[in-house]
Amino acid sequence: MKIGFFGVFTLIFSGVCASGLGCAVERTEYHYRSQSMADAMGRPVDETYVKPDGTKVIYSAKQPQLQKDTDEHVASPTPQTDLTETDLRAKKANGDVVLQATFPEQVVDHMLECVRNEEYDLIWNQLLSTQAKKDLEPRGGIKYFKTFFQVNRKEVMATLNCMKINFKNGHVMMHKNDDTHLSAQLDSTLRTSYRFALIDFESTPTGMKLVSIR
Repeated sequence: MKIGFFGVFTLIFSGVCASGLGCAVERTEYHYRSQSMADAMGRPVDETYVKPDGTKVIYSAKQPQLQKDTDEHVASPTPQTDLTETDLRAKKANGDVVLQATFPEQVVDHMLECVRNEEYDLIWNQLLSTQAKKDLEPRGGIKYFKTFFQVNRKEVMATLNCMKINFKNGHVMMHKNDDTHLSAQLDSTLRTSYRFALIDFESTPTGMKLVSIR
C-alpha cells in the first residue's frame, strides 16, 4: 500500500592556464531558467551573481554555449571544455555531508541522489523544511518520513528524474504560492503518468528546502 507524503541542469566551464604560473581560473555554473520559473520565484530570467568561493553563476533562458576566450578574465588561450555537474554536495573533514541548494532544481538534484543512495536521514536533516518536520511529528516524524521513501522509492525516483529532465523545456510549471513558498508541477502532458506530480518548496535564509512531494 502506497503512503501519501503529507497531502537544473548545471554546467561548469573552467579556464586553465597552460603555463602553470600566474594562472587565473574561473568556474562558471550555467543554469536554465524559463519565464514561468522566473515569475514563480520573483527573479529575472537572466541573472548573474558570484558565490563566496568565486564561482560565477549564470541563469538564462538560453542554452549555454562554450566559446573560446569569451571572458577576458580567463587566462588560458585553450580553455578546458569538459562538462561536469556542479558540486553542491560537500564533505567535511569529519565525513559529514553538507548539501547546498538555492533553487528548486538544486533540491531536486539533491533528492535524486539521496533517494538513489537511500540517504533519507540526509534529506530529513538538510533538505526538509522546519515546518514540514513539525507537520510530520504526529505521524511518526522521521520514522514515517523514511517509510514513505522506502515504500514509494521507485515512484519518487521516476518523478524526480522527470522533473530534472523537464525543468529546462517548459514541461514543469512553477507556481509562487506566497513570498517564500513555491511549487513545481509536471504539466498536463506528463502528470497522469506519475504517482507524484508536484513538489513544494520553501525559500529560507539557509537555502531552498523541501516541503512536500505529492
